[in-house]
Amino acid sequence: MEAFKYILDKGSKKFLCPTCSKKTFVLYVDVETGNYLTDDFGKCDRLTNCGYHNAPPKGKKCFLINALSIKSVSDKATKLTDKNGFISIVPKSQILEQNGNNCWITEWFLKISTIQYLTNESKYFTDEIGFINVVTTKEPPLPIKPSFHNLELLDKMYCSKQIDNLTEFLKSKFSKDEVFKATQNYFITGTDYFWNNATVFFQIDDKEKIHAGKIMQYDMDTGKRIKKPYNHINWLHNAIKEPDFNLCQSLYGLHRINEDYQKTIAIVESEKTAIVMSLFIPDYIWIATGSKQNLKFDLLKPIKKRNIVLFPDKGEYFNWNNKATELNAIGFKIAVSDLIENTDFENGFDLADYYFQVQEV
Repeated sequence: MEAFKYILDKGSKKFLCPTCSKKTFVLYVDVETGNYLTDDFGKCDRLTNCGYHNAPPKGKKCFLINALSIKSVSDKATKLTDKNGFISIVPKSQILEQNGNNCWITEWFLKISTIQYLTNESKYFTDEIGFINVVTTKEPPLPIKPSFHNLELLDKMYCSKQIDNLTEFLKSKFSKDEVFKATQNYFITGTDYFWNNATVFFQIDDKEKIHAGKIMQYDMDTGKRIKKPYNHINWLHNAIKEPDFNLCQSLYGLHRINEDYQKTIAIVESEKTAIVMSLFIPDYIWIATGSKQNLKFDLLKPIKKRNIVLFPDKGEYFNWNNKATELNAIGFKIAVSDLIENTDFENGFDLADYYFQVQEV
């Protein structure tokens, strides 16, 4: 995804439009600082009656690379030797600033190279001379800390023994004792919030902090998520009326990594798949990203030192394999299974689907 230095403010605050003088003007904000730009950069919400829109230069995001040496090898190329002694040839057009053995390289080039950069300092260069760095001081948004649910809420909901359709489906496929163990391991909880017999997936990290409660509804007979007439997905903080809750997700099942420090960690996309596979193959610790986009450094950081195997859904193998390559370059130990990718099933088919198919044969 292309990175932008400035974006329109996503909050509800509006200012006076410099053209129509109505309080319908949304200012641009600096992505990294959260500060507003000057009053002339923004967009009027009155698209038909006004339509004023003045966007700042988009700019290019670059990362600071500390190298052992940087040497010009031609008019268009530079040889860069990084701290580990690895050599890369970098187009001069992609080095936007250099000071001795330090240089700023574009994010675009770093993504296709083997140069380590994920945790480095970054900044943006515009196509024009200099930067837009004059910001207003009026009411800049303050950094918001992540919110957490309390353990008492989890305990109350888990112990209420509310029936949920997913658990009932699992009982039709596994023994009563196996399903009970799974509900204990993952704190599977039933609720009538939003929909009858829905399932709550608590996202609990390795420090036992509860980041979220994801509520989804399943069909009791098929075990499939209900997607019609709309996706039945919501969040616990919406159900219990916490409008100021700052959602900051973690991997689902992350709390289980403390059970056994020797076990390999297996990562899938769906929470249901992690639960099902923990019953089929308990030799792994099964964790879910919750969405294909959540396979990222910030969420995987707590398991960086562990052996990890990814099991992407059909159609996602190449995306997850590319991400694994990127993460392995900064010290992760990730292997990627192509088991599901090599089947003839349609995109979206996952590991749990595969094992249920095998079981029925």
